[in-house]
Amino acid sequence: MNAEELLERYTSGERDFVGVDLSSVDLNGAKLIDINLTNANLINANFSYADLTGANLSDANLINANFSCIDLINANLSNANLTDANLEGAQLINANFSGANLREAFFRGADLSKANLNNACLEKANLDSADLTDANLSGVNLKSGFLSGINSENTNLNGADLSDADVTGASFDKASLIGTNLSNTRLHQTGFTNSDLTGANLSGAIIEETSFKGSNLTHANLMGAKPEPEYGSNTIDLTGKLQDATLYNTVMPDGTIRNDNCTTQ
Repeated sequence: MNAEELLERYTSGERDFVGVDLSSVDLNGAKLIDINLTNANLINANFSYADLTGANLSDANLINANFSCIDLINANLSNANLTDANLEGAQLINANFSGANLREAFFRGADLSKANLNNACLEKANLDSADLTDANLSGVNLKSGFLSGINSENTNLNGADLSDADVTGASFDKASLIGTNLSNTRLHQTGFTNSDLTGANLSGAIIEETSFKGSNLTHANLMGAKPEPEYGSNTIDLTGKLQDATLYNTVMPDGTIRNDNCTTQ
């Protein structure tokens, strides 16, 4: 099906396009609210600046699709394949990406507030400057991802894998990172304020100018964490960075165990 036929049928009132082949179609700026593209083939399709509010793209093939600046508010993309897709600046508020393949997808500056990415694969994905406020990223694979400058207020990252990711300048305010894997992650000027890092793994992480103020680090592992290599030191200075933080059986970078601001558990 080509773009002209799709738009004509949509304008006439049709919304159900399950399994349709729209590979390489150009629908730049199209208004397709509530369209059903379940299991559709949209490889290399161009939907930049389009409005697909409330659309259903579950199980769709969106490899290398261009969704830059698209409106996908309340859309369903569960189990869709968006490998290498471009979603820069997209409006993805309350969108459902659960179980989706988002490997190496580009989300820079996208609004993912209240979005559901539970168990999605975002390995090597770029989320620089994305808004993840109130989003659910529990169990996601963000290994080797790019998360510089993200806003993660009230974000659920429980059990997520952020190992080897670049989280420079990110803000985690009242975020939940219980059991999260942050090993070998770059945490430069990253803020964990009043967040829950119970059981989090930060072993081998680069920690520089990072604050854990008011956060819970019970059973967290910081073994082998280190400062930026160019600073010429092998010892992290956490002075003032753990203000009001809770440490219980917390493994510090030098291997010592600390118990601060906690009662016997």
